[in-house]
Amino acid sequence: MSAVSIGYQTVQYFTVGAMAAVVFDYCLTISQEVQFIWGKKWDAMRITFTLARYATLMGTAMTTYAAVTDRSEDKSCVTFGNVSYASHLISIIAAEGLLIFRTFAFWHQNKKLLVWLLVLAAFSILGAVGVSKIVGSYLVNPPSCQFRTGKSSAIQYIFLIIYELVLMILTLYKRFSFYKGTRSRLVTILYRDGIIYMTCIIVASIANIFVALAAPSDYTNIMDAPQLVVHGVLACRILFNLRQSRQSDSVMIDGKIPLANMGCTPDAGETTAGSSTFVSTHEDLGAKYSYE
Repeated sequence: MSAVSIGYQTVQYFTVGAMAAVVFDYCLTISQEVQFIWGKKWDAMRITFTLARYATLMGTAMTTYAAVTDRSEDKSCVTFGNVSYASHLISIIAAEGLLIFRTFAFWHQNKKLLVWLLVLAAFSILGAVGVSKIVGSYLVNPPSCQFRTGKSSAIQYIFLIIYELVLMILTLYKRFSFYKGTRSRLVTILYRDGIIYMTCIIVASIANIFVALAAPSDYTNIMDAPQLVVHGVLACRILFNLRQSRQSDSVMIDGKIPLANMGCTPDAGETTAGSSTFVSTHEDLGAKYSYE
């Protein structure tokens, strides 16, 4: 067996394994989707979740099909590749959208922060797609009907890592500045799930950069489907965990769960009279804040 066939088969194994993982996760969590998502109004949160959930399934299925079939004689392979790329892009953007909502909630629905994150996301997307296309035009890229990726794909992951690091820094800063010492279950879930998600994405992105730049050409798509699955699965599970906490938390106020005990305790000699009382409620993604 040649080195080329070994490399290509290894990529096939990783891709089919990713497809099996996303289908298995879907079977495990469909009951949660029915319970927490179905029947809810079609707001920005549900639309973003639906795109993250089902674009991931579509993108992974198309990538798996491309990996296990010979499309060299298929006249529609270019169109197929474009649709597959679009599904990947939509899935990742939607998954990042769920993470933006989570960060927005963690920062007390700070609208300035939300606008800043959305603007940064737009520049990151344009930069990732645009710069990689420009650089790719100066490089020798594999034929579009081959299951391979050019070295310029590493640029997209660099932009993704930078964005994840920004979100991680914001989360860590808020956790140890405002939420320091709190034992709120919701805060723990928001913080824990976010850090796990961002760490996994950063690690997968670094692996993709290494593969794109250093691995033999037959291995360049080895992390394509796995990274897509990590994005979609973890982002959706963050939402499921938050919705689950809404039902299982022991303290309920009008059907909403407060982020309890997150107000700053006044120093000795200070009075709370006339001061703001922090009241946080859990809604949709897991947090909707008001101040009294």
